[in-house]
Amino acid sequence: MNSFAQGKLEPALDSTVARGIDCILRQDYGRADSLFCDVINRYPNHPAGFLYQAAVMQAYTIDFDVPIEREKFDSLLTCGRNAASRVSSPWREYFLGTADGYEAYERVESGDWLGGVRKGMASVSEFEELVEKDSSFYDAYVGIGTYYYWSSRKTAFLRWLPFVKDNRELGIRMLRVGAEHSEYNRFTAMSALISIYLDAENYQQAEEWSRRGLNSYPENRVFLWGFATALDRRNHFSDAIPAYANLLKNILDVQAPHPYNEIVCRLNLVKSMLAAGDTTSFKDHLGKILSYEKIVFPKNLRSRAQAKFEETRILLSAIEKKRAAVK
Repeated sequence: MNSFAQGKLEPALDSTVARGIDCILRQDYGRADSLFCDVINRYPNHPAGFLYQAAVMQAYTIDFDVPIEREKFDSLLTCGRNAASRVSSPWREYFLGTADGYEAYERVESGDWLGGVRKGMASVSEFEELVEKDSSFYDAYVGIGTYYYWSSRKTAFLRWLPFVKDNRELGIRMLRVGAEHSEYNRFTAMSALISIYLDAENYQQAEEWSRRGLNSYPENRVFLWGFATALDRRNHFSDAIPAYANLLKNILDVQAPHPYNEIVCRLNLVKSMLAAGDTTSFKDHLGKILSYEKIVFPKNLRSRAQAKFEETRILLSAIEKKRAAVK
């Protein structure tokens, strides 16, 4: 094995990238974008600024459930790839894999599943080449582990074929290593583990990794969502209530472009309250949800929002019937 043991980016670049990543995790997207614009200006021939600015865009769209500005996003990926092809190993493979990973996610989100799979395979190929040269390049583990789990999860119906492997456990192991040891992707790995453990119905581990994320970033909505959801699904409703309430306060404190996340949070909070026998303020929350029915949501959310309104009406009707029966 030819080893070039992973280090950090050069000190000045590393410092700015680290501050930008910290801003993303604090969900201060404007400040993060400014920092990575500065990286582009100071290092126009390096891929880091372009690709991390794309990461800011992607984090914002995930956080607020809005469509990404695809033309700008694709332009940043193109610039990042061009710059990455000119840097030396290990960063060439790492940043090329990163660019393909970002594009893979967006293709899947936009409904281009086949294109997403192809880009995901290209991303993993770059990361695997990197790890073959040096098994201590832990940032690459995060991309590989995420792909291994979800690709195996989505092809579970083909598991009877001899050439279709189940790499879910290997993916989880690689993500755990990345969460412990990577330089730049530690919290990305934690976020991926939370989603995976929720999907696998291992709610105790989802709660544990959410707590670990919140220890460093107590206001991060990804970790707040994971924490409340894990408690809810463990039927720890008395603990889920304050967790959802804390998340709701956080959501209301930011200028979200639409109230979909607020709707989901309020509905989950009410269901946890009712499961715990608390009927003190459910009407306020359900009424607030229904007050948003005339809002025009982004196209990708319209059917989901309508389903939440219908669920809210059914829940409100059931509660009122139950109360009337008691009287």
